[in-house]
Order: sequence, then structure tokens, then C-alpha cells
Amino acid sequence: MKAFILATMLAVICGQAQALSCMRPDPVTTFQQLAAKPESYFVLYGTLTFDENALPQGSRSFEEIAPPDPIPARFVGKGLSKAGFATPYVSRAMLQVTCAGPWCGSARSGAEAIYFVLASDPPVTMQAGACGGMIFEEPTPDVLNMLTSCMQGGTCTPLPFE
Repeated sequence: MKAFILATMLAVICGQAQALSCMRPDPVTTFQQLAAKPESYFVLYGTLTFDENALPQGSRSFEEIAPPDPIPARFVGKGLSKAGFATPYVSRAMLQVTCAGPWCGSARSGAEAIYFVLASDPPVTMQAGACGGMIFEEPTPDVLNMLTSCMQGGTCTPLPFE
């Protein structure tokens, strides 16, 4: 009987642990995936400031729920062009966090990051999904240089994680 209870508990725990199975995103792969889409995207590097207290905490339920309201924010940084991250970009923005049950996307106010955003008039919307992939905090100079190379049509190879 104890073995049955233990097996049942392990099945429940493992099922929940595997409920959100995400591949670790990387900025170069994200660049390549978005470049293949018909929509246009901005690649921005800088800081997003917003009220971190407004970030959602997730739900204990695995039922589909409406996404939380977007969080007003301000972006200060540069946009990627063929010259690199050289185009000043300052704008009102929105941070849209999505959740999958108890797992929610995340961002830190004031952290330097790369943001992939759908090209639109301000305010642009930064997407913080439960599996990530659109916000990359504290990128290395190598990552910034590789994204510039991708934009220029040169080498565009994902870099190892550090």
C-alpha cells in the first residue's frame, strides 16, 4: 500500500513538473525565428522601467485564464540596425506578461536586456511569456556582436550559454 501511495504521489509531482516543458531560449535563435516571419520586429537593447509590484504571480489552476493586464513601462536604449545597436530608441512601452498555470513570464525593471518586439507605433509591447524567448537580460558583448552580424547578413550562429 505504501508503494502505491508513493507511486501515485510521484506521478502527480512529475506530471506537474513536466506540465511546462520549455526549451531554453537564446537570442540568436530567436532572431532567426523572427526573421523568417512575415511580420517585422524591432530588436532593442536597453532598460525597461515599470512597477515590479504589478507583475502577476501565476495561478494554482492549470485552466486557461485571461492574460493579465499589460503593465505600463518606459524603454530607454538603442535599436539594432546594420550599424549595430546604434539607433537611439526611447519610448513609452507596455510589458505583457503571460502565464501558464503557476508559471509566469518575468522581467526586471531597470535591468539591461535585449527585447524582441513586434514593430509598431509607440507604445511597443514587450512580451514576457512563461517560456521566455523575447527578453534576454544582461547579454554579453559576444551576443550583441553576433546579433549585429545576423542583422548584417553575416555569421548568425547561436552562442553557448554562460
